[in-house]
Amino acid sequence: MSSKISSAKDMYQQVASDSLLVETVFSAISDNKSLSLFNIIAIMSSHASDGQPTGEILISRMNLTRKQYYTRINRLVDAGLITKKRARFVLTSLGRVVYETHKTIGVAIQNRWKLEAIDSIQTSQLANRMPTEERQKLINTLVGDCDKIRDILLCHCEAEKMIIC
Repeated sequence: MSSKISSAKDMYQQVASDSLLVETVFSAISDNKSLSLFNIIAIMSSHASDGQPTGEILISRMNLTRKQYYTRINRLVDAGLITKKRARFVLTSLGRVVYETHKTIGVAIQNRWKLEAIDSIQTSQLANRMPTEERQKLINTLVGDCDKIRDILLCHCEAEKMIIC
């Protein structure tokens, strides 16, 4: 019995630790200037050039004080989103995942009206009688040009199909 309690306690600590990390990541990019700084680092670290703006240039371009700049940089480092490599800040693996997720959210926001149309149809009386294949066709028609969004929505349709079956 004590091993079950110990296992549950370990699981709770892991969930609490993961939640803290998620909170730290969101907090690090929670304001516009921090998010802009993160995005600039992401874009510049994807280019192999040594022409990355220095801290001084970023401070003046972003209209930040030195303290504001370094506070934001430290939060991004502490959250595990960026690291320093050869006198440049670059994204970590976690940072690349967060950046790609951020881009996906941006695409979803740009296509919000299409997503609202899908939601509207799915919450109507028709949705209960609409076969999964028809829902998939609807999603493909509305967001077929947005691969990531389509894949997320179709994955959700597949999950619903498994629950229904």
